Amino acid sequence: MKLLSNSKKALLTRGGYKVGCIFFYLLVSLYTHNGVADEISLNQQLVVCNKVIENSARLACFDEIAIQPNQIKDNFAKEHLKKSDVERANEIKKVTLTISDLSKNPYGKWIIYFENQQKWQQKDSNQLSLKVGQRVTLTKGALSAIYLQKENTTKRIKVKRLQ
Repeated sequence: MKLLSNSKKALLTRGGYKVGCIFFYLLVSLYTHNGVADEISLNQQLVVCNKVIENSARLACFDEIAIQPNQIKDNFAKEHLKKSDVERANEIKKVTLTISDLSKNPYGKWIIYFENQQKWQQKDSNQLSLKVGQRVTLTKGALSAIYLQKENTTKRIKVKRLQ
């Protein structure tokens, strides 16, 4: 994979600290965003930084490489940590939606379409009668479970989002 064109090399060598850092940040974020981060090896990143002529810009580029693995490690399984009061207050625990279309899959489980273009599917085998135009509530449960129940009832089914 060709990492840099000649024009981009010229920017790195003449542009100084800001251009070098901005280019490296954009390059890494572009590849990371597109899921190609595995294709850019540490050696390739070091080659990019080594081409920066200005000392402070080159140092900043190497620092950016050193920070990346630590950020990934810090975010790994962060959802298992206890949430702060602010995070818990901002978390949405339930939402009420209106059914726009209904169907059943070959196993007799509901496929539910809502007016906001979301598509959900029943996961358990509990029975619940649903109708188009009916308002239902989706509630978060334990272990990432989502439950759907009709308004003013206690009976519910377990669902997962498809779309």
